[in-house]
Amino acid sequence: MKNRKTFGILVTHIQRNLFLYVISLLFLCIGIVLGVYTVKYMGEVEKDSLISYFLNFTQNIDLSSVDKKHIFLQAIKNNIPIIIGIWFLGLSMLGIPIILFIDLIKGFTIGFTTSFVINGLGTKGILINILTIFPQNVIYIPCIIIASATAMEFSLMLLKYNGFKNINKNNNLIKVLPYSTIFLFIFGFMILGFLLESYITPSMLKLIVSSTGCAFG
Repeated sequence: MKNRKTFGILVTHIQRNLFLYVISLLFLCIGIVLGVYTVKYMGEVEKDSLISYFLNFTQNIDLSSVDKKHIFLQAIKNNIPIIIGIWFLGLSMLGIPIILFIDLIKGFTIGFTTSFVINGLGTKGILINILTIFPQNVIYIPCIIIASATAMEFSLMLLKYNGFKNINKNNNLIKVLPYSTIFLFIFGFMILGFLLESYITPSMLKLIVSSTGCAFG
């Protein structure tokens, strides 16, 4: 019942802020396309150098001794500052352009990584994307879009009232608390992505190596 209520609140929020969700998704997609085309139009020397480095790196990975705790902490380090940054920008009347830029950069990172892996590893690269890159991003991407739309909604509210000073002072905390609570829920949901990235992805990578019977490259 509680999950159904939470889902209903999310659907209502998306319907009320559909334009913000669309523009956030649009910037993310533009970033992905830019990342893909960056790899496509890289100079052969730069591309070969990066692919060579990537192949040497993957060939030297010892999957039997992967520090999953370290990967978990690294996943937090890589993603939580983005969510905190979006939260903070939502408290600013001028945060919307920077939030959209963050969406663009996140999309670029995803597009560049997936395209580069496919370029470097061919068919194996597609398999790696499906099993080791997409799963956690299925969680990360919706979280970033929801966070971005929520922050832009709050920022627009501040613009409407010309900042906190023109909102009833007694209501300032009341408005910030639910806004921040949404981000706490987003953080909680992202933990699933961190667990996937640190405990499932290495196993999937090991499975790919064992099933192909050889190292990458």
